[in-house]
Amino acid sequence: MVLFPKKPVRPSGAPRFPVVFVLGLAHCGSTMLGRMLGQHPRVLSVGELLRLGPALEQDFFCTCGQRMSQCSFWTARVQELERETGFDWRRFGVATFDRLAREAGREMAFDLSKTLVWRRTRWWLDRGEGYVFLVRDSRGVIASALRQDRDLERQLVKHVKWMERLTAYARRRGERALTLHYEDLCREPERELRRLCQFLGLEFTEGMLHPSRETVHLVHSSASGYLKNIDAIRLDERWRRDLDDGQRSRIEDAMEGLEVFRGRLERTTVAGKR
Repeated sequence: MVLFPKKPVRPSGAPRFPVVFVLGLAHCGSTMLGRMLGQHPRVLSVGELLRLGPALEQDFFCTCGQRMSQCSFWTARVQELERETGFDWRRFGVATFDRLAREAGREMAFDLSKTLVWRRTRWWLDRGEGYVFLVRDSRGVIASALRQDRDLERQLVKHVKWMERLTAYARRRGERALTLHYEDLCREPERELRRLCQFLGLEFTEGMLHPSRETVHLVHSSASGYLKNIDAIRLDERWRRDLDDGQRSRIEDAMEGLEVFRGRLERTTVAGKR
């Protein structure tokens, strides 16, 4: 087991958590959420920092528009991060995130590593971190995967497995976890961001409604060009045109069995139609 330093001491008036992790699946809207939080003057939004090693190895683009090897924000920090963690995601302790935030003049780090957050708990000692479970309509998540020529049935099995895992994970963390729906965030962004800020122990700031106002440096962020760098919050429902009736029916059947969609699912097909 990897051991970490003690939980950082939070001064009076500080946010509730030194680091907050987003739980969710690929294509759930986490990059948009990370850009929103990155506009808050007390938050350092880092993207999927637990995937920093692969991002450096493959020289991914940072959301600033530069490759990781050319991004001045990350090149100034890579050497210390390598010394501290060896770029091993199991060694990124709360103290690592707390140090990064404070060196950037912020008080909280916001990480978007999603499923890797679930995997890391085998090695990670609980130091009081917070969690945001970001849930997107399964039709939108799976439609995005199908655009990459993924198999529907395989994606459904994977999707249900991970949604059940993450739901249980968030439930076990009680008041340290908040469930946020992507669709609600897009339709009522100020209301949902105020709710999120209350959970985080932060004041709401109007700048969060403008996700591209200030540059943020997110590791391993979405490579999709859809709405990229648009300083607006728009709901992506391309699944309505991209999925055929049979595909929508199969996905909706699966959604009916998932706790996070109870009372929220509006079917677009007759149940059982293939």
